Amino acid sequence: MLKVKLVASKEKYEEIEKELKALGIDIDDDSEFTLSEDNTFIDHLTGKLEDSFHRINIDDVIYIESLAHDVLVHTSEAIYRIKERLWQLENLLDPDKFIRISNSVIVSKKAIKSIKPALSQKFMLKLKNEKIVDVTRSYYYIFKDKLGI
Repeated sequence: MLKVKLVASKEKYEEIEKELKALGIDIDDDSEFTLSEDNTFIDHLTGKLEDSFHRINIDDVIYIESLAHDVLVHTSEAIYRIKERLWQLENLLDPDKFIRISNSVIVSKKAIKSIKPALSQKFMLKLKNEKIVDVTRSYYYIFKDKLGI
């Protein structure tokens, strides 16, 4: 049986879910396929911590990074491993709340504590968990534009 992850507004979620089930398609947050409504963004991720899966509220995310073959979600409480790739997350996360700052990092805008200019068209961000991450040259102008600096 085909399974899909459904990203839809609260108003339409049940209606779409009912139609998909009538077609023999199950809704599963762990599916590798995602069906999403335009301009609707996820409110949680499913991440693995040790041997168990956890629902991660998007508002708890500080930043997301890709390291080798792993994508890690950093919150104040823990670091979770997720299966989505950064390019997928860019389309699933609300751009008013999150911004990509390099090929390997997406940060929560509300988690940015301070922004310090660095050499060669870069910024260094200090996040609310005291972690320092770099806005790379490739993302410098996009970052400036989106944050209005």
